[in-house]
Amino acid sequence: MSYPDSIVNAWKSERLVYRAIEENEADRALLWECNQNDAVNSAMASHALFKPGSRKDTQFFFEFSKDAVIRHWACLPPAEPAADSSKEGADDGPQKEKAQPQPQPTPIGLVLLWNKTTGAEHHRSGMIGITMMAGYRGQGYGGEALNWLLDWGFMNAGFHRIGLDAFSYNPLALKLYRKTGFVEEGREREAILFQRKWHDVINFGMLESEWEKLRGYGEQPEEK
Repeated sequence: MSYPDSIVNAWKSERLVYRAIEENEADRALLWECNQNDAVNSAMASHALFKPGSRKDTQFFFEFSKDAVIRHWACLPPAEPAADSSKEGADDGPQKEKAQPQPQPTPIGLVLLWNKTTGAEHHRSGMIGITMMAGYRGQGYGGEALNWLLDWGFMNAGFHRIGLDAFSYNPLALKLYRKTGFVEEGREREAILFQRKWHDVINFGMLESEWEKLRGYGEQPEEK
C-alpha cells in the first residue's frame, strides 16, 4: 500500500519545495537579502519608506510574522548527490566510510500565509504575501508558489477566503493575481506615495468555493 500523492508531496509543487524559516543567522541573512536589501521587493511589496533596510528591520519581520500559519522559503530542490566513491577499491581491504554532507534545497523566495485578524480566526480569513529573490523572477516561480499557498490554505488550514493586496504600479503582480483567479474586491485610493506620485492599493480575494471550482472539486467525471 502506498500513500496518496497529496500526502507524500504535500510540501512540494512542480519545481519547488517548501521549508520553514528558522530563527538562525543563515536564514536572517537570507531574509535581509531577499527583503530589506532588495530594491524591487522593497518597492513592490512593502509599505515602508523606500530605503536600504537594516538587520534590525529583519528582526522586526521575525516578530511581525511569528504567528503566521505559513512562514516558509520556496526552494529549488537539492541537487542529486554525487556518486559515492567511498566504496571504490573495496577489494583492497576494509574501507572507512566517510559521511557525505546531505544536499540542501536552495531558497529562492519567501511565502507567507497568516490570519487576517488576530483573535478573530473563527472568520477563517487569511492573507498571502510572496516575494521572489533577484535572479528568479519572471520564470513562473511566483505563480507556482502562489498556487501552492492557495491549495495548502484551503485544503489543510481550513480557510474560507484568502486575500492579498497589490500596488497599482505593479502591473506584473496584478496580471498574475487575476490570472490565478483572484477577484478584485476594492481599492484604497491614493494610499501609497511612491516616487512623487500617489497610487492605489488594490484588494484581491478568493473564496473557498471559487478555489474549488478552479480545481474541479465536486465535478462528476464524464461518462464514456
